[in-house]
Amino acid sequence: MWLAIDGYNVIAAMTGEALSRLDLESEREEFNQLLVRYRSLSKNRVTVVYDGGQVCGGEARNYSEGGVKISFSSSGQTADQKLIQMARRHGSGLTVVSSDREVVVGSEKSGAIVLDSSEFVQRMLLLLSGDELGEDEGDTARSQRHLTRKKGNPNRLSKKERRRNRRLQSM
Repeated sequence: MWLAIDGYNVIAAMTGEALSRLDLESEREEFNQLLVRYRSLSKNRVTVVYDGGQVCGGEARNYSEGGVKISFSSSGQTADQKLIQMARRHGSGLTVVSSDREVVVGSEKSGAIVLDSSEFVQRMLLLLSGDELGEDEGDTARSQRHLTRKKGNPNRLSKKERRRNRRLQSM
């Protein structure tokens, strides 16, 4: 699975603090190290995108660290826009991690799977701690189902939800 992560969005979800109160450089470095450990355990392809116009002097900058591709947007582009472009380019082959509404809507329109930042943080920390999920997967799927009236088997998830669950089980 290929994960495209909205870096600052996930950092904000992890810390519970406003980004303006944080030392972004140190938080970024700590998060990148967590992602390197996560990637070594999960074997997922990981790309993390940060807003980088101010950090990189207006130039887009990309590098790899421990198998994790770290990318900064250029000054005329936000990380959100870059993630949406990636989703358009790669469609269902990409899982986008963000809680930003614009990113979620744009990515889903392109067929990409979207994972909420806080849900990703929980999954990542569980994997890093070596714990297993204590909740039954069927219960999770039923609790996330939309509450709409539909014909057919009432216990069957929609095609979109089944595809999302299959993708997330491979994490």
